[in-house]
Amino acid sequence: MAQVQVPVQPQSVNAGANNPNFVTTSLYVGDLEISVTDSQLYDLFNQVGQVVSVRVCRDLTSRRSLGYGYVNYSNPQDGQFLFLFVFFFKFWVFSV
Repeated sequence: MAQVQVPVQPQSVNAGANNPNFVTTSLYVGDLEISVTDSQLYDLFNQVGQVVSVRVCRDLTSRRSLGYGYVNYSNPQDGQFLFLFVFFFKFWVFSV
């Protein structure tokens, strides 16, 4: 099962003159299958909230997935909701 971690402090991103206080939440997603793509991560996590960007980390030479990635949400509450959902889902599944 994939791991999801949310940083305690949201990251501030300079969004230009229109909105200099734009805040995103960056989620670490681990234990990914080698075949998972950026678009699959986007499609999955976009169901929870508005995704700003996704990235599956890859080896520089072979371009093979390293088994982890990052998902960035525009709303920190979306990332926190996902973290709590995954945490309680794991707890419920493994405690039954």
